[in-house]
Amino acid sequence: MDAILFDLDGTLLDTNRLYAAAYHHAFTTELTTPPTMEMFAARRPASERLFLLEWYGEQLGDRLHRRVVEHYAAHAATLMGGLYEGVREMLDEVLARDLRVAIVTGKSRLAYEVTCEHVDLSAFEVVIVEDDVPAAKPDPAGILKAHAALGGGEAVYVGDTPMDAEAAVAAGLQPAAALWCRPPSDRERVAATLADGVWPLLTPADLLSRL
Repeated sequence: MDAILFDLDGTLLDTNRLYAAAYHHAFTTELTTPPTMEMFAARRPASERLFLLEWYGEQLGDRLHRRVVEHYAAHAATLMGGLYEGVREMLDEVLARDLRVAIVTGKSRLAYEVTCEHVDLSAFEVVIVEDDVPAAKPDPAGILKAHAALGGGEAVYVGDTPMDAEAAVAAGLQPAAALWCRPPSDRERVAATLADGVWPLLTPADLLSRL
């Protein structure tokens, strides 16, 4: 293995509460009838801004996204959950093995810059955000771009959604599912539902045992 590429939110970093609050603020501020959580989930958002434009059109979508980023920045200090348990130790070991690392995320550049004010992500030599690609995952453009920037070679992409796995396969990388973001009692159940060939990672340490 030459390189490890990671999704960010829900894989390395717990931003669930922060994003939930940010989107809730945007929808309730800008829309007369905000979508329900079920409607939001049904959109399978794999990007921060692009899916809003697809859903609400460019003008309103951009306005909603500005609200999301404003709220994200204002409340990151209190609502961002930080790195998941075991992630920092896993990253330290990956780097100790001289593996190259990258982030490929659907996060906007603005939100990524805010995130870096609160979490040290300096170990990642390549970072691809949604501003850098024409389409969100499962389109493989971001993974392909990051993989090329790392010099190619054998690589794995670790993410927490089916779209992440689909994008990894489309890019020719080994897909791995970060199940550690789920409650411990739910990880084995989800692992049994993964597509063939996807590595089930119950904890960050499980990635190390696969390399």
